Amino acid sequence: MFLNAAFAGLGQDALSNTTASEEEIIKFTLSNMVLDEIYATKKILLNFDWNIPTDWDFDTYLHGLYQDSTYAGNVGYSESVVSKVKIKKRLKGEFTWKTIYERPITCNEDFSISIYDYYEPSNVYVEYAYVPVIKNADAPSVSTEVYSKFDSYFFVDKETSIPAIFNPSSNISYNRESNTVVSPGSKYPYVISNGVAKYYSGSLQVSFIEMEDCQLNIEDAWKYRKKVDEFMANGKAKILKTWQGEMWMVNTTGNIDRTSTDDCRIMQQTVNWVECGDPYSIGDLYDHGFIDTDTDRE
Repeated sequence: MFLNAAFAGLGQDALSNTTASEEEIIKFTLSNMVLDEIYATKKILLNFDWNIPTDWDFDTYLHGLYQDSTYAGNVGYSESVVSKVKIKKRLKGEFTWKTIYERPITCNEDFSISIYDYYEPSNVYVEYAYVPVIKNADAPSVSTEVYSKFDSYFFVDKETSIPAIFNPSSNISYNRESNTVVSPGSKYPYVISNGVAKYYSGSLQVSFIEMEDCQLNIEDAWKYRKKVDEFMANGKAKILKTWQGEMWMVNTTGNIDRTSTDDCRIMQQTVNWVECGDPYSIGDLYDHGFIDTDTDRE
């Protein structure tokens, strides 16, 4: 940025006639001024005639047209070159990013993205990246991390999260296909394992009660039980998570049974389930309707 024939002053003395700095300039701060326009480029500008280019190119660091606002950025340029934006994630410490969401860019508003990601276990750090796509290639991304933690069981799908908070108990089995064969003359049987099928199944007994303002709404528990019944019986795959960090992609099986308790307003519901996929697999998440992109299918 030039002031008269030299760089604008550094530090507090913005109006001082400062000679050009040989050090790399990585940031600058603007304050206490009314600014109409700011332009920075990696090009060496000789015989600059003060006609600032109106179009962005790949040498442009920034070109802010404030136009009575503080929005001045490269959003207009980005809209013209960015075809879509991806949201990627990975568990902290892992190498591979996995795309969980994509949005085509047709206007400035498309750059603003807000989504819920219910498909993370408890007690882990998760990294998320915002990745623009230019000419079918991923451009440099912006990333952040969050710590996932919760204190109950959860059943979730793409749009719904059902906590299992009140008096839960669980039974879990690890299943493998095998047969026991007793042959004549042998004291002990033979165990024959056929196939590669190994999967979890189980049941969860809990009183489903909705939380409102951090309080259990016991009076309307009967309404919430009906909602839970319909959710569990809708035929769609779900993800079951525990507060300890376990997570399975499951289908519910059989009936949703209810058992009375000492409080007539509260009933225990039993949900039977069987594992149907891998909640960490992009392919399984896509095939079962949890996400809308399989760009990074394994």
